[in-house]
Amino acid sequence: MPKCFLGTSLFEACPPSCRHSFAKQDVDEDCIAKNKLEAFLQDKVTFKIGFSAFSQIPAKNLEKFLWTNKDNLELITYFLYIGEPTLVREIIESFSNHTLSYLFKVDFENYMNLRESLKREKTIKHMFDIRSFKYWTFVSYVRICDLIQYFVRYLKEPEYACQFLTILPSEVVSNLNKYTGLDYEEEKSLYTALGDSIYELPLQSPKIYDHMMQLFAEDPEVSIILSTMEELVRRQNLILETSSKLTSYIADHRIDKYFQYIFSELSGIEIGTAEEILKQLLEKKMITPAQKRMIIDFLETGKLEL
Repeated sequence: MPKCFLGTSLFEACPPSCRHSFAKQDVDEDCIAKNKLEAFLQDKVTFKIGFSAFSQIPAKNLEKFLWTNKDNLELITYFLYIGEPTLVREIIESFSNHTLSYLFKVDFENYMNLRESLKREKTIKHMFDIRSFKYWTFVSYVRICDLIQYFVRYLKEPEYACQFLTILPSEVVSNLNKYTGLDYEEEKSLYTALGDSIYELPLQSPKIYDHMMQLFAEDPEVSIILSTMEELVRRQNLILETSSKLTSYIADHRIDKYFQYIFSELSGIEIGTAEEILKQLLEKKMITPAQKRMIIDFLETGKLEL
């Protein structure tokens, strides 16, 4: 029975950390992890053995396996779905842009086929909210930005690249040309590919608003609508910045200290805006529903009832 260079047979799990220990060695001929994955697809080995092979197989071998046929691809996406974030991130980031773009296009096609049946699910706003595709959110923004550039510049497919804008940090989206290296026209094509969702982008990342106004200055259809959003965008920026500021303060101070700080920061802010800020703190579990009500009551009446 064939064994790998470490002496592990087809019916034994791959040793932990094999990928790291032998990453610099050429193990194409001796690594039998690919055979274990094939055996798992044929129900010849256990799940433990199959997943260990996925976890430890060299990245270039895993890419070859993924490209071989549809069954192999489905197996790898399943393992990515159930894998720990750290492992998934390491595997995904080791893939070439060629492989990652193919993997994402398959996922996006599957999402589009599911979208009609998901319309009633109010918690699902984009494809990354679906558990099967959530593994993309484990990937670093640096690697995502590199993939965005590949889609836009080399594949001329901004319709795929723009999907990632929903999961990038606001500060990255606000300086996207810096992180992706896209030029003026490439960046414009990326935003245009969003369709009507282009107007949601400055609400997600308000600091991009002025830049978008410049990008689309000669496009009346987009610039006119964007110009009507200025007050809304400024309000959203206040909400996001104040929420972030309060979150940081609450995490480092006692309750008596941070309540005083919340009152001082929200004092003078329009009550509806203050409620939106507190709603974000509530969603992050920084305050309780009862505390939120107490703060609103104080802002409305000037009286604190404990």
